[in-house]
Amino acid sequence: MSRGCPVPHVFTNVIKPTHICNIACRYCYNEDTRAPFMTEATLERVIEGTFAISPGSGRAARHDFIWHGGEPLVARIPFYQKAVELQRLHAAGQTYHNTVQTNGLLIDEAWVEFFKAERFQVSISIDGPRHLNDMTRVDKRGRGTFDRLQRSFALLRANDIKFGVCVVLTRANKDHAEEIFDFLQSERLPFNVIPLTLSGSARPNFGELGLAPEEYAEPWIRMFDRWFDSNREDYVYCSDFAFKTQAILMGRPADCIGQKVCSNHHVSTDPDGYVYPCATLSGNPEWSYGNVNEAPLAELIDSPVALRARQRAVDPQCAQCRWQHVCHGGCMQRAYKFTGDHNQRDYYCPSLFRMYEHVAARLREDGTMDLSALPPARPAPAAHA
Repeated sequence: MSRGCPVPHVFTNVIKPTHICNIACRYCYNEDTRAPFMTEATLERVIEGTFAISPGSGRAARHDFIWHGGEPLVARIPFYQKAVELQRLHAAGQTYHNTVQTNGLLIDEAWVEFFKAERFQVSISIDGPRHLNDMTRVDKRGRGTFDRLQRSFALLRANDIKFGVCVVLTRANKDHAEEIFDFLQSERLPFNVIPLTLSGSARPNFGELGLAPEEYAEPWIRMFDRWFDSNREDYVYCSDFAFKTQAILMGRPADCIGQKVCSNHHVSTDPDGYVYPCATLSGNPEWSYGNVNEAPLAELIDSPVALRARQRAVDPQCAQCRWQHVCHGGCMQRAYKFTGDHNQRDYYCPSLFRMYEHVAARLREDGTMDLSALPPARPAPAAHA
């Protein structure tokens, strides 16, 4: 980052203590099956190295640790007790936050006590009500996970721990967008919504579950309208809806998907200590920055591979798009996963265009925004050949 890289406000490290998972979702993106658990020595190198990307070096004002996997709770509580001990040791007064992205099935009283004591944010994956969730989010015996998730939700609520959920839109649930939103609203579940990535278990199942490039926008827009039209009493937060709305209003990206160069301020570390620009690229040697056990993280993020990740070309269609300033070609890793080239635009580009157009139209109807300053609308971009 020292070579002319813009200074990020938040530096995020998505840390994978293990690739092991206790369930078998039909669209799991994970393709990495190497070393099962991060060692204590590697954990310390990761945490110490993350804090070295510090305000003093002109690189970060806050540090976000996102614990991912696999299923991160498989690593068990003592691992995270050590992690927070190391954070206190190396933070040196710097601000940091912990979030765990979990399937939720291993949450019990002990985990709740830990989350509460250490102020961990919790995000849990669920794809709507039982009949929709249990089509894709199943355990290794093929059984649905919804009822066990509800028990975890009840336990978190009983202990006043706020949590959110992540919903994956697929061909299996896309026709139920309103039902999914109504479920989330009735359960008072803040949520994010994402499409499939062509990776891991999603590869053999993509023909059945994957959305076409322009198809993702359809359920997204129907859910967005429910969200946008909610009254104050029924409102439930959705990060993707909020970020895209904020991006249009502020004229700049509000999340990693829209960033011109997301890898300026975002890395992921696997159980062996190898560093990548994104969690979905774990195990891919083409995108490895190197290993924290062999070099400090501050050096790895200036490696040749890291510099290549920060040098994404502008797709010709993006150059003409009036949303280029908030989208920047969409997700770099999705471009790579679907086309083999991170310089291409996002596979879901036609949908992203429709989403931004729709959000802007709703803001205009609402009297919130005057779109006259924007370049004129153009035809929606074509999908990749």
